[in-house]
Amino acid sequence: MERFFLCFIVVFLPSFSFAGGEISFETSEFDFEEVCLGAPVHHDFVFRNVGEEPLVVKDVRSSCGCVYAAWTASPVAVGDTGSVRVYYKNNVSGTFHKTVKVISNSSRPNRKLPLVIKGESVRKKR
Repeated sequence: MERFFLCFIVVFLPSFSFAGGEISFETSEFDFEEVCLGAPVHHDFVFRNVGEEPLVVKDVRSSCGCVYAAWTASPVAVGDTGSVRVYYKNNVSGTFHKTVKVISNSSRPNRKLPLVIKGESVRKKR
């Protein structure tokens, strides 16, 4: 009987969905419009836990090496807010459109929510 129970846990437990918070961003896209080439660029995306359990942002993955992020690492209680700060290494002139995916324990079907930053990096005018 113990073997049966252990096999059940090993085989079926990973398929169960564990409830989490529910992440809701105020906005999922930010347009910097024009930024001066080389100037530091970042934006804070604010989110709220609108679920019924604490929310944990597990990771934020970027679309390229020129984008990185920092986020609220501690669990966000129901009704509280947190943020994901997205940085862009602004060292190439021209338009940019970059995406990061926020991975959390959200109870939403899509747990990898995209956030977008965009704009145009221009050289300083003399």
